Amino acid sequence: MRSRGVSNFPDPNTSGNWPKVQVENATNDPRYQAASQACGHLLPYGGPGVPMSPAVVSQLQTDMARFAACMRSHGVSNWPGAIDQGTERVYFDPESAGIDPNSPQISPKIHSCERVIPASLGRPPGT
Repeated sequence: MRSRGVSNFPDPNTSGNWPKVQVENATNDPRYQAASQACGHLLPYGGPGVPMSPAVVSQLQTDMARFAACMRSHGVSNWPGAIDQGTERVYFDPESAGIDPNSPQISPKIHSCERVIPASLGRPPGT
């Protein structure tokens, strides 16, 4: 990403996850989309716009169920289940449940539960 002009794209942390805020800041760079498309093939699931394999989708569904359980165990009882669009995308829509993932009450809980999503799958859910 940096070699493609996104100079502020972060390294993953020691757990192998990219820092959410730093990645979000990098997405504001006008070169981000082109760099993401050019570098996506380096990700195990192929990156943006590339369908995920059934094995990756299955693993992601399992991990997202674990993430939802983690959020609920941290007191967010109405955290939604994952929305599965097959090999195109699996994601959470917390706003549909009236949850602001950026609120000071929810954001730390998301951060605490991010550990259940493998770094190889990219950013954690709800992001």
